[in-house]
Amino acid sequence: MQIEHEGKTITVYTEDEVEARIADEVKGLKTTNQNLKSEKEELQEKQREATEKARQAEEAQAKADGDVEKLTRLIDERAAEQTERYNKLMGQTKKEKINNALNSVVTKLGAGGEYNEDLRDLLKVRFEFDYDNESGKVKVTGDGVNSLDELEAKVKEGARYANYLAGSKASGGGAAGGKGSGDPAGKKFNEYSGAELKAIKEADASEYDRLRTQHYGT
Repeated sequence: MQIEHEGKTITVYTEDEVEARIADEVKGLKTTNQNLKSEKEELQEKQREATEKARQAEEAQAKADGDVEKLTRLIDERAAEQTERYNKLMGQTKKEKINNALNSVVTKLGAGGEYNEDLRDLLKVRFEFDYDNESGKVKVTGDGVNSLDELEAKVKEGARYANYLAGSKASGGGAAGGKGSGDPAGKKFNEYSGAELKAIKEADASEYDRLRTQHYGT
């Protein structure tokens, strides 16, 4: 809508209209970026083809002239380009495999939405990920972890990840942190699983804070 302000007519948009416009602009930028990426890849391929044709012509002339030095140089150039393309492909494959493995763990254990994003960022910082092309497996190291299975266990059991995990669906007397849960008296913060801590926090934030302060001192 339009309103008068200090003698000027200005247009004011609702929050929904602003969000819709931003979403459209983001979508448009993504499409533009994808198109630019495709155009760049197409141009690079044409340049490679042109370079190879020129090299083949030069190679044929060198053979006719018996120019061994030039033939050796052309062979080395072709080998170097093939190695560079192979390494680039392996790098892309490694990145894709690691991201897929990490996303799988986060999707399986996380509470969804921003919780998953935060959990993913935290795991990237705390652990080292690598991909072994020969075995086709993603490797994980750090904080006593040496495999994806151990990483899952660490996330599920570690108190530092409790806030990001899917909450326990248990309820009633047996629920973690619930009234009359039957937990042994004096059970400490670090003795609860991540899911139990999240359930306690959702049920009684003050009790969660008390346990945490008791354990960490802050």
